[in-house]
Amino acid sequence: MQQIIHFHPSRTYRLGIVATLLVANQAIANQSGICMSQVIVPAQYSAASEQVTVYEGSSTYSTTPVKLGYGERKIKVVDAYVEYEIIPASFKEVTETIEVERERVEIETLPATYRTETKRIKTRDATKRWNPACTPVLAESQASIPANCLLEVPAEYTEVTREIIDMPARTIKKIIPARTETITRKVQVEPAKVVRKEIPAVYASVKLTRVEEPPKILASRSASKVQHIPAEKIIHPETFRQMPALCESTAGKDEIMRLQQHLHQLGYYQDSPDGELGPKTRAAVTRYQEENRLASGAITLETLQKLQLR
Repeated sequence: MQQIIHFHPSRTYRLGIVATLLVANQAIANQSGICMSQVIVPAQYSAASEQVTVYEGSSTYSTTPVKLGYGERKIKVVDAYVEYEIIPASFKEVTETIEVERERVEIETLPATYRTETKRIKTRDATKRWNPACTPVLAESQASIPANCLLEVPAEYTEVTREIIDMPARTIKKIIPARTETITRKVQVEPAKVVRKEIPAVYASVKLTRVEEPPKILASRSASKVQHIPAEKIIHPETFRQMPALCESTAGKDEIMRLQQHLHQLGYYQDSPDGELGPKTRAAVTRYQEENRLASGAITLETLQKLQLR
């Protein structure tokens, strides 16, 4: 059974524990065709979600119209006068302006306007992976691993379209001016003489408009809408350690061919098995290790055991 030895360079261990670990690793490495290789152990992730507001709530307004009342008023348009048969009375015309509808205020509501905005959300943090084209590194520490053997896996992002308020809802007051009518009436200047005749006054009915109830504003607020974006968070970053792996310099073609056959059956190796440990075989092994969350950088013993080759 494979034994994974954890070593943290920032801690100090007793000489006895260190000696025990070295003996255990050496015992695994002494197996047929197995060497100690420096590998990268993949990072561990946990499922998470990002909450994004895709629609902001806003206030909306509505109004009830003004309630008008109507009435009637009698206006005297001709004064009473006296006529005489010989000398009639003389008159002049007088023009008056009468307010028939008072000035009032009406309120108009304008709804909120929105604009569309795209927000970039990170769904997966950046990490590192082993370059399949790089041969196993027999090194004691991460610092001795060549730079071209580690590939940077960039962070993953997704774009979310949001609707945000460009201009909030508002009201506009509109003043309706008063309405008037012009009335012309006759006013006696000189009464009639000789024969006296009384002429009664003349009245006109004028309709009047008045505000009985002013307009009312009703306000309400719409709820915001949020969207949960699935994401993955790193809980443990990738680590580097020495693990037992297949000694490629001494590996036989039969063993490589069995490895290629298993990878071919699982859909990772597309070519015909030929027993040669080339770039396509390394790439297939690395992809199998990454999808099964195994250490990559060499054909590790745990990979062979997962494939039931050991």
